[in-house]
Amino acid sequence: MSSDDDIARPEVPILDDPVTAVPRDIPVLQDAEEPPPPRITEDQLASVQAELTSLTRDLADRLLDHAMRDMEAALVEQVSNRLREELPALIERVLRENLDSGD
Repeated sequence: MSSDDDIARPEVPILDDPVTAVPRDIPVLQDAEEPPPPRITEDQLASVQAELTSLTRDLADRLLDHAMRDMEAALVEQVSNRLREELPALIERVLRENLDSGD
């Protein structure tokens, strides 16, 4: 068997000289001094709240109105279809019952 000394090993590079930093102009992030956000007054807050409430209620009213019209149209169509389907048989049955009893 061969010993570990006989195996060829890759040469490991050794750092002889210390690495020195090369000065560069690198921007450094710093805390920016931003002005504080503008404070909203109570009157402004109340005004925005009232406008949002009004617009929301108007939208809800319009949506409900359209929904009611759609439901009404669907119900009218459903009743009309059922009358078209069931009324002839109902009329026939009543006529037969009344005409048969007259004999």
